[in-house]
Amino acid sequence: MKIKFLQAFNGDSIWISFLENDIPRNILIDGGTSTTYTFKDKKDGKIKQGDLKNLIEFLKANNEKLDLVILTHIDDDHIDGFLKWFSKDETAIQNIKEIWFNSGRIIKKYLNDTKAEINPVRFKEQTTLTSVSQGVDFENYIREKEVWDEKVIKQGDIIDWNGIAFQILSPSKEKLVELLKEWEKKAPASLLDTSRKDDYKKTLKKVMKENTFEEDDDPYNGSSISFIITREDKKYLFLADSHPSNIISELKRLGYNPTNNKLQIEILKISHHGSQKNTSVELLELIETYKYVISTNGDMHGHPDKATIARIVNAN
Repeated sequence: MKIKFLQAFNGDSIWISFLENDIPRNILIDGGTSTTYTFKDKKDGKIKQGDLKNLIEFLKANNEKLDLVILTHIDDDHIDGFLKWFSKDETAIQNIKEIWFNSGRIIKKYLNDTKAEINPVRFKEQTTLTSVSQGVDFENYIREKEVWDEKVIKQGDIIDWNGIAFQILSPSKEKLVELLKEWEKKAPASLLDTSRKDDYKKTLKKVMKENTFEEDDDPYNGSSISFIITREDKKYLFLADSHPSNIISELKRLGYNPTNNKLQIEILKISHHGSQKNTSVELLELIETYKYVISTNGDMHGHPDKATIARIVNAN
């Protein structure tokens, strides 16, 4: 199995590929920012292809498709790459076989909530799918194209998929309730943590000595679909932007503990681009690995926090 972390700027976009009975399989976790698809080069002002568009063209050239797309949550730095791709390529959906996506409407139905007001996720106006004066509802579009079965992906689910086992760690029912209270698609700027400290002049020892943990309380991050992938007895952990307390409680429910039964994994995709509010010492103590990935370019959020790096180093 191969895992490639696409250049998603300050977002996430992860391509997993493998052979199952000699058949190529492709999974894409999130679509990154809109610039993951195409972007304007700052040097010459020309439009350049991003990693997402390069991936799509590669798959087309090899007569392959995205067998599974997982949209972990609806923050712009995870969904906008998909929205731009769909907007610019009217055949885009033909290259996707299945989508996992917890929309506000299916969460509302799952929770049997009759009061919540849900704003649909829409494409931007400049799209090949509609006139400029109209918006296209992303959820209706993927449903009509029969790539989405409107099933809620939630904590505790075990999903067998083409030789891979997904153990879903989040979101919990409580996190879905929190999300439903204020469902909307947010711009990355609204995720900026203005309380974060500039600690990069301090040593890792100094940072750990002063270490205090305050968990992220953002309901969108907390609703992230995160999971353990198991293939051929090897495990891989993808945490999206999830809250550590949610992951800790589920790992403990599954029987993992820091003393004699740590979760042994090949790779850990750190939550929320290395934010200090999404990776706690308690979480790291439950996990055994020497490969950590932080997906960010330092823009917008100012991530990763040095406190996160210090905690990772301290855990090993």
